Amino acid sequence: MNKNFLSAFLIVAVFAAAVLNSCKKDEDSLPLEPITVLLPDTAITRLFPGDSLPIKIQFTTDRPINWILGKYDIDSVDVAYTATYPDTLFSVKLDTIDPRVNLYEWSGVYFVPDTLDPYDVVRFRVSFEAGKSTFTTGQNYPAGIVSASKEFRIDVR
Repeated sequence: MNKNFLSAFLIVAVFAAAVLNSCKKDEDSLPLEPITVLLPDTAITRLFPGDSLPIKIQFTTDRPINWILGKYDIDSVDVAYTATYPDTLFSVKLDTIDPRVNLYEWSGVYFVPDTLDPYDVVRFRVSFEAGKSTFTTGQNYPAGIVSASKEFRIDVR
């Protein structure tokens, strides 16, 4: 009787382990946030004037993306500073493409101006907007507009 019980228990345990293992998702490929800055790989990068910074940003959401926007601001003062982001690094309208997408990846390069002094800071803000405020027939995502933004910077050496 003990051998039958042990065999049955072993078969059930192996079957349960196989079922649980097959339900795992590949978590490495799933984005963990709406905006992922892949390059640079840190929030603060230190570069010299004249250097270049490759930038690679991944956008993801549960609604089709309307637009993405990247802006920057050069902080060259020595006092408390509030960034206003007056300069555009990139601007892409995605509501005109068909089919609409909810995943997008932007790549580019930013060249640090030669005119910057040591201890200047270049601040970047990337953002996106996705969705529609109304619900239409055949729409397979929730009504409403969502947006997100993320910041990173270059400290000039």
